[in-house]
Amino acid sequence: MSYNILCQKLIRRTLFPYANQESLKWKSRKSKLLSEISHWKADIMCLQEVGIEHWHQIFGPHFKQLGYDSRLFYSMSKSHGVAILWKRSKFHIVDEMGVRMDSSMGVCEETLQTDNVGLVAALRFGSAGSMECADPYADSVDPEYRIDTGVPAGGEGVIVSNTHLFWRPDACYERLQQQVAMLAAQREMQEKYPNFPLISCGDFNTTPDDAGYALLTKPRPVVLNEWQLDNLLPTTMVEEDESSSESTISYAAMATAGTSSESDDTSNKRRRLEEEVKQAEIDFARDQERVQRLTKLIQADNDPLRSCYSTYAELDTSYRTEQWVGEPIYTNYAKWKGTLDYIFYRPGQGLDVRDVMSLPAEGRMKPGLPNVTFPSDHVALLARFDCA
Repeated sequence: MSYNILCQKLIRRTLFPYANQESLKWKSRKSKLLSEISHWKADIMCLQEVGIEHWHQIFGPHFKQLGYDSRLFYSMSKSHGVAILWKRSKFHIVDEMGVRMDSSMGVCEETLQTDNVGLVAALRFGSAGSMECADPYADSVDPEYRIDTGVPAGGEGVIVSNTHLFWRPDACYERLQQQVAMLAAQREMQEKYPNFPLISCGDFNTTPDDAGYALLTKPRPVVLNEWQLDNLLPTTMVEEDESSSESTISYAAMATAGTSSESDDTSNKRRRLEEEVKQAEIDFARDQERVQRLTKLIQADNDPLRSCYSTYAELDTSYRTEQWVGEPIYTNYAKWKGTLDYIFYRPGQGLDVRDVMSLPAEGRMKPGLPNVTFPSDHVALLARFDCA
């Protein structure tokens, strides 16, 4: 299961103007979340936007009683994190790695401070038995942490990755860097546990027509269209007023440029504009080189992933859209509606998708989530795998 459960501290009336007051209250949401997640009895669960206080007070103890061990990882500057839970009767943890994006991305240069995190865990089939285990709903706040039980790397198991990438719609460059960081962590874990297939879950804040999705799922080499490449370029954080008299020259003044009739003021403005254009060209070339380097890194030593819901719209025609093929039209249904959440796996590693959970009919979600039935603005994804 992968589920963004909507951290209570992120709820604002302006974000959910259609929701009634009861649907936004923690008391109501808490009981619905616990009931919904518990109902599905998933062997492995990946949750995003897990409130830290609520984890220790509610979620951790609740799922411990239901037979789950778990890990939570979060940034010091955020009130929520990502959690991986597993049935202790079926798995035990042998290795784990927390990834704090802003400090883990060795490929990054200038970037926004996002404080996004990811968590990768190696789970071996079978209960822990007499093995001494850490706190079953423990957490860590180290920039990058790793716990290795010292158990040999042989045997059968699965590597589970959970992340929540940066939310800003125009921050495709930052999400691209974060994808590189998560893939590097996954690859490091798989090198240590080569017999463990990968399942990668999360709220990727990436729609199926984005470059980020294509780079994760398409055959290599991935060919991106011009729109996708443009969206990957870093976003300028400070935008100048184009109408400013300091950065514009009138058409009449332009007619005298380079002639004896050009005034000193116009000449100075023209030189400044020429310098700005030259610098913009340099910046553009630099940004293109950065994007090209990141797109190569994503494809290097990383075979394509496959989304468990990549053919869902072919089965449920109500979830079809002209924007993309296969993936459902939305997994997030708030003021903005679209698909952001995925359960990925890597074909050829011994996992086959048997079936996926049906998504709610749109009529049950209108005008938006959360509502009296669904406690988050995202819907849960659930897939069943056969292991070879």
